Amino acid sequence: MRKYLYLAVFFLGLPLLCRAQSLEEVIRLAQDSTITAFQSQYEYQASLERNAYFEALRKPQLTLQLKPNYYRMITETSRDYVYIRNFDRFSTSAQLLLTQKVLPWGGDAYVGSQALWSEYFVRDNQDHPRDFVAMPLVAGYQQSLLGYNPYRWEKAAEDQRLEAARKQYNTQLHRIAEEATTRFFRLVCAQGMLDMCERNKQTADTLYAIAKEKAAIAMITLAELRSLELQRLNAANALFNARNEEKLARESLLAYLRVDEESFPLGKRLPVPTLTKGIPMTDEDALEMALSSSPAVSEGKVALTEARGLQEKARREAGVKVGVDLNVGMQQISNRFFGAYQNPQLYVLGAVSLSVPLMDHGAAKRSRAAAQAWKDREEQALREAERSLAEDVRTTLENLRSHQQLLVHTEEAVAMADEVFELTAENYANGLCDINTYSLAQSRRDNAYNQHLTALAAYWTTYYHLLTLTQHE
Repeated sequence: MRKYLYLAVFFLGLPLLCRAQSLEEVIRLAQDSTITAFQSQYEYQASLERNAYFEALRKPQLTLQLKPNYYRMITETSRDYVYIRNFDRFSTSAQLLLTQKVLPWGGDAYVGSQALWSEYFVRDNQDHPRDFVAMPLVAGYQQSLLGYNPYRWEKAAEDQRLEAARKQYNTQLHRIAEEATTRFFRLVCAQGMLDMCERNKQTADTLYAIAKEKAAIAMITLAELRSLELQRLNAANALFNARNEEKLARESLLAYLRVDEESFPLGKRLPVPTLTKGIPMTDEDALEMALSSSPAVSEGKVALTEARGLQEKARREAGVKVGVDLNVGMQQISNRFFGAYQNPQLYVLGAVSLSVPLMDHGAAKRSRAAAQAWKDREEQALREAERSLAEDVRTTLENLRSHQQLLVHTEEAVAMADEVFELTAENYANGLCDINTYSLAQSRRDNAYNQHLTALAAYWTTYYHLLTLTQHE
């Protein structure tokens, strides 16, 4: 019966003979080919493009605007007086404008040139001259609400939004690694159970053949023979189920990696990564890394920044609202096009708008209260996200240490179960124990091996979940 011990030792030592990077290779394939990886890449690329669009709008903008306009005045014929006439008016304006957001103040500066042509068609058989209005140069600055800088809040929120998108992309890659690890170990465990069932089936066939020979010379009882026959049948059923589970686990992994059986680089049999890794960080470092790399926390910061910006705006709008529009330029009017550009006159225009809420039925107060409540809500949501993340990190670290200790115990249990099974098999062959004792030793060996594979899968999935939380490479 020593050959079964050799088989067990060979199977447990198989990872040392196979490529040690098999799990990492599966993860790499998943991150390169899964649908989730493509979607995450496209989402991150879209975030980069949105950020580039946002930054482009903060640079100087040169715009050409053409506005044709047609206006018709219809009154009664009897009321065709000097100031009330029936006429048609056609006008066209052209504007070339260079604008720039003044980021430190929150307003817009502009410089450009404008021209306006107006043509009147009055139904009184009189000649009415056309008008050309030219403004060769216009420069100015306008801001709708003094004291409030929307660009500062937009910039802070956009930078945080891009950072959150980057963290979300990295988190998705780590989650792909988690899913790939789960499917990988499902197949590893299924293959391990299949090997164990094949050994049990071979052992049951061998014992049943020997028992039939002994029964022919009345060396064993009929009940013992029937027990071996039942054990042989149970081993065959277990082997059938193990093959089905191995097939399903393999198809699940291949479908996730989007590869077929022939192109799968690891072959038919996956090696078992028995060598574990230590925790690459302390508890404090893990919590700090998780808080700094969590997309949920980053998105909460974005929402809080936007809420604070709305609160600031509501506070500024609650009292007297002051706006300003200052511009300086040159202008001339003529009935000829080129005449409008001769001898332009300098002008300076300064407009200050004041809005005083005399009676708003508490609208401003309620607006401030709503903005304050929303800011408080986002602060509470951010604290809850940080608390939930900290709890997840602590639980993951505890589970990882627990699984690591359990692996040591299950390895000892596998070695002891193999030794007990070998001794029991020899005793049964020499007639020193009955079939029940042998079956119990075999069941204990199978249970120990199954627990070891389960603990190994739990350790590696927990390990990669910790890497997802901390985004540790």
